[in-house]
Amino acid sequence: MLSFATMDSLSQLVLGAATVEAVMGKKVGNRAILWGAIGGTIPDLDVAFGPWMTDLQKIDLHRGFSHSLIFFVLLAPILGWLIAKIYKGKWGTTRQWAWAMFLAFSTHAILDCFTTWGTQLFWPFQHRVAWHTVFVADPLYTVPFLIIVIAVMFFKRTNNKRQFLNWFGIAISTGYLALTCVHKSIVNGAAQTAFEAQGIDIEHYETRPTPLNSILWGITAKSGEGYYFAYYSILDDLPAEEIKFEYVQQNDELLNDFRPNDDLDQMLFLTQGFYSVEKKGDDVLLKDLRFGEPVSLDGGEEGFVFGHYLEQDTTGNITFTAIPPPDISADEGERMISMIWNRMKGI
Repeated sequence: MLSFATMDSLSQLVLGAATVEAVMGKKVGNRAILWGAIGGTIPDLDVAFGPWMTDLQKIDLHRGFSHSLIFFVLLAPILGWLIAKIYKGKWGTTRQWAWAMFLAFSTHAILDCFTTWGTQLFWPFQHRVAWHTVFVADPLYTVPFLIIVIAVMFFKRTNNKRQFLNWFGIAISTGYLALTCVHKSIVNGAAQTAFEAQGIDIEHYETRPTPLNSILWGITAKSGEGYYFAYYSILDDLPAEEIKFEYVQQNDELLNDFRPNDDLDQMLFLTQGFYSVEKKGDDVLLKDLRFGEPVSLDGGEEGFVFGHYLEQDTTGNITFTAIPPPDISADEGERMISMIWNRMKGI
C-alpha cells in the first residue's frame, strides 16, 4: 500500500501534469505533462534538507518558503528560461513555460491549503492557510485523476478529445474538493448543534477528515483546561445532539519548566493551538492534536497522536524528538481499515 506521503506526492504530480497540459498541451504534447509533473513536485523538495535539520526545523520548513508566492515568482521565470533553452525555443517560449510553471507551483500550494497541515502561501508571514477539508492522502481525489491523465497521454496533441479529457479530469478533481467543503460544512453544523445541546462551552474547534476519505470526520474542541473529541460520519443515523465526546486535559502546566523558550513557542504555534501534554515516566510528551486524538474509533486504547518528546539541556535549549511511527502489523492494518470503513457507514 502506498504511504500517505507517497500518495500526497502523487496527487501533486498529477495535478501539476494536468495544469501544464491545459495551457501547453496543444502546443507541446506530452512534454507538457512531463514538465507539469516536475513542476508539481518541486515545492515538496524542501524535505530533501531533512537530514541536516532538527525535527523542529523540518516541521517549520515544510510547506514554508518553497510553497510561497515569492518562491513561485522567483523560480518560475528561471525554470521557464531553462525549459525553453533545452528545446531551443521550438516547443514554447520562456514566457509560456514560466507561466506554466507558475501555475504548476500555485496549484500545488492551493491543494495543500485544503489539508490539515496547510501551507505558508504568504511567507515570510507565519500564517498557514489550512482549510482542513482533505486528508493528506485521499484516493477518491487522486486515483480517478491519475487514470484520466494517463489516458490523455495516448491522444495526439491536436486531438480535441485530449483537451476535453484533461479538462474533465481537472473538473472532477476540483468538484471533489468542493464536495469536501460541503461535507465539512455539514460536520461543522452537527458539531455546533452537539455543543449547544450538551451545554459544552468551547473556545474554538476544528473538524478534519480521517485518513483516506471525506465521509468520517474528527472533531476537536478546546474547552476550559482541555479538549473534547469525537468522530462524526455524514452517514450517521445518530442525531447530532447525541454525538459522544471524550474529554482530555491539556496539562499545559507541564510545560512551565521549559518556559520561556522561543523554540517551544514556535512548536506550539505550529500546532495552531491544538495540543496537549503528557508525562510519560521522566519524559514530557507534547501532542499535536490535529493529527489524531486520544479517542479510538472502537472506544479502545488511545489512538496514535503525532507529537514530540521534549528534552532540555542545562543551557535551556530544547530538543524535540518525534514519536516514532507505530509498528502496525498487517492484521492490525486491516482491522484499522475495517474500523474506519464501518464507522464511515455510521455503524
